Amino acid sequence: MNRNKILTVLTNPFFVILLLLFINLIISTFSPMNNDEGMWCYIGRVWSQHGIPPYTGTVENKTPGIFELHALSNFLFGINVFFVRGLGLIAVLLSAFTVYLIGKEIHSHLAGIFSMYLFGLISTWGMSNGIFISHTEVFMVLFSTLSFHFVIKAEKSINWKYRIFMAGIFMGFAIAFKQIAITTAFGLLLFYLYTFSTDRKQHKITGILLLGMGCFISTCVSILPILASGVTIKEYIDGAWLILLNSGSSSTLSAHISGFINVFVFSRFAFFYPFLFILYWHRDLLKNRYFVGLFIWILFDFIGVISSGYYYGHQFRQLIPSFSIIIGILLTTFISGLLNQNKIKSSYLIVVLSVIFVIMLPFKSLYLGIGPLLGKTQNNPDKELGIWINKNTTKNDYVYLIDISSSPALAYSDRISSSKYFNSIFITTDKERNIVLTDLISKPPAIILKQNSASGSPIHMGPEIEKWISLHYTFDTEKYGYDILKKK
Repeated sequence: MNRNKILTVLTNPFFVILLLLFINLIISTFSPMNNDEGMWCYIGRVWSQHGIPPYTGTVENKTPGIFELHALSNFLFGINVFFVRGLGLIAVLLSAFTVYLIGKEIHSHLAGIFSMYLFGLISTWGMSNGIFISHTEVFMVLFSTLSFHFVIKAEKSINWKYRIFMAGIFMGFAIAFKQIAITTAFGLLLFYLYTFSTDRKQHKITGILLLGMGCFISTCVSILPILASGVTIKEYIDGAWLILLNSGSSSTLSAHISGFINVFVFSRFAFFYPFLFILYWHRDLLKNRYFVGLFIWILFDFIGVISSGYYYGHQFRQLIPSFSIIIGILLTTFISGLLNQNKIKSSYLIVVLSVIFVIMLPFKSLYLGIGPLLGKTQNNPDKELGIWINKNTTKNDYVYLIDISSSPALAYSDRISSSKYFNSIFITTDKERNIVLTDLISKPPAIILKQNSASGSPIHMGPEIEKWISLHYTFDTEKYGYDILKKK
């Protein structure tokens, strides 16, 4: 194959899709259920099988989209991770292709390809929690990126009102998967106002109304299943929005600062900062209002990423689309300038693309993902603990796990938690502790599992709960770092 044909393949978006498909399958297929997946899998299971809806029957600080996917997954396939992960994989690939379309529309085909490579590979990094392709941000990013694409395409379309309306629809679905998409929604609004070139104020006002209407309609659609399950609007607002005021939803100031430094200074992400200096030599890019609009987009993504202060890798995903497009355009502009000046040959693009691909590979994740393919056994203590709970209780028994990372075990157990506070992360005040104590008294668990000191720092539930447990339960055995307490 000659160089031109190789370059044609490397710059074909469908070839990039296949590469990203291959990488994501390797790094994510065999990874055990993580804690977030465990929470959502449990919520989906008790909702689907027992009619216990989110917000009233279970506590988790997410909007309903992810719960609905897991309820559907449980209804179709029982306890599993593969259905939602499969949807997440599709979302990652569609997001990458949408990033390509935006880069192509704003600048060029090559800019779209560079942006696509950047987005797809950064999304697989460990700092992005690349193996967790079913997290809420994966779906949020797909819908928010589609929103910007529809706004960009609207101006040149005779059906611009429809496209603006659809942008609002997609943004509403982004918020349905995670509340922080609301920062990107504000970015979308300002992006639209800045880039939509019409002198008629009524057109822009119409566009604002269409964006808002679309967002409102898709939000209503997203909450219909929980409303149909008996959850009230107030309970939805309390459980999905006001819970963000709970200290379990945000970090301390010191953790905020250290997390910021670790992510934005001492990480692979900092490798791309020098590319921003390309803008100094190519300031004509600032004449492209859409390129300037990208900085509006990334500003609000940045606000969203730093807002909670936790800096979990999956939260970082919100920033990747806008960042990838900006760097993709800058890199293309720089290379195109060299090509036009005949300082390099076009075939050298093969080398550039190959270098970018190699240095951005998620090496550690690939190494861990290949292990099971080579026959290496992979321990899954959470699943084993969940199976043990199932075998040592009956289907009518309640159980209670005192920990912030035991959700996969609860999901696999096929049992119901005594309290809607099935994960200890949101038990932060006496209000929650009183609810848990009331739940334990009214629905006493057959067994209580509490993380012991050998495996970490045990959760302290407060004197009233611990006194009640000591009066009614006694130590039976130890399993996978948990003390198993049974009724006296």
